[in-house]
Amino acid sequence: MEWQWALLLLPVAFLSGWVVARRKNRKTRRELRFSNDYFQGLNYLLNDEQDKALEVFLRLVEVDWETVDTSLALATIFRRKGEIDKSIKLHQNLLARPSLPNAYKGRVLLELGRDYQLAGWLDRAEGLFNQVLQDAGDAPEALVNLISIYQQEQEWQSAINAARRLQKNGNHNLLPTIAQFHCELAEQAMQQGDSREAENLATQALSTDQACVRASIILADVAIERGRYKKAIRFLQQVELQDSCYLPLVLDRLVSCFRNLSSLPALINYLQEMEAKHPKLLLAPVLADLIREVQGQQAAYDYLVQNIAHAPTLESMKKLLDIKLPSDDYADGYLADVVAKMVRDKTGFQCSHCGYAANTLYWLCPSCHTWGGMKPK
Repeated sequence: MEWQWALLLLPVAFLSGWVVARRKNRKTRRELRFSNDYFQGLNYLLNDEQDKALEVFLRLVEVDWETVDTSLALATIFRRKGEIDKSIKLHQNLLARPSLPNAYKGRVLLELGRDYQLAGWLDRAEGLFNQVLQDAGDAPEALVNLISIYQQEQEWQSAINAARRLQKNGNHNLLPTIAQFHCELAEQAMQQGDSREAENLATQALSTDQACVRASIILADVAIERGRYKKAIRFLQQVELQDSCYLPLVLDRLVSCFRNLSSLPALINYLQEMEAKHPKLLLAPVLADLIREVQGQQAAYDYLVQNIAHAPTLESMKKLLDIKLPSDDYADGYLADVVAKMVRDKTGFQCSHCGYAANTLYWLCPSCHTWGGMKPK
């Protein structure tokens, strides 16, 4: 009986083997066809025939969603080459497919939003990034791009909200940036004549980032506008504690406040302390003017000669020549030696992050878009 059952099972085993082999051959042919199409697409791409490459990769996506990564990489290449329209077309075609897996939807939306942002269609990009946030909840990349858009559009309150949301993510320290956004709103309030609102916003900036020099300067300006010079001095002297390199930028304000309080000798003492504490700060020209005003021309001259001997600068040399004593040709003889020691360029500002240099202070670096990166050289 067993040999009879074995004979009956032989055709079944043969049929099963034939089916498996047929399926395997089909799979092999399909993979071979897929492989050929894939390399054909790469060949089009290498030969700078992007339209044909785009058509091939989109056809492959219809066959196998695993190739969506390749399509996204292709779109990135288009975008980097400046062919935004092709990148947009590819991403739009991917989104138009009802069978697009949910795992890819957010990523494609994000990439399409970047296309729109680069193309200058900020409203469309903003809508897509918000859709990503609505679908995914936590999407740091979408928030980063939204913050960039709000900066471009100067929608500072929206930028603050997005930055605080990203801050909660825990992987970004955006407090200094948020403080700068508050300062932007504060300066807008100042321009509109609303000093009370400017004070509130600058105070929020300072509570967000205690090292925010810009907030201290705004609060000092509000105090000066109200005639509260002692309060303004406290904010201006706070700049040295926050970042001493910005102290030369507030010297004019300090002079104005101390002069209104008839306390220039006290300012001279303060600046001499700062000069000893921070030798690299350019305080000598202002100090020389103050000394001449309070103590006379000879005292200012003697101060500058001593200062230049230790730390020669073009500005100090110019000030020495301005107040040179008529009966003394020492400055003329000293000029050649001092200039020979000059290796520094004209005083300006430079970004500590990317090295961008300018003669104007930008709180937002025009090159790398870093807030608070521009510092006096």
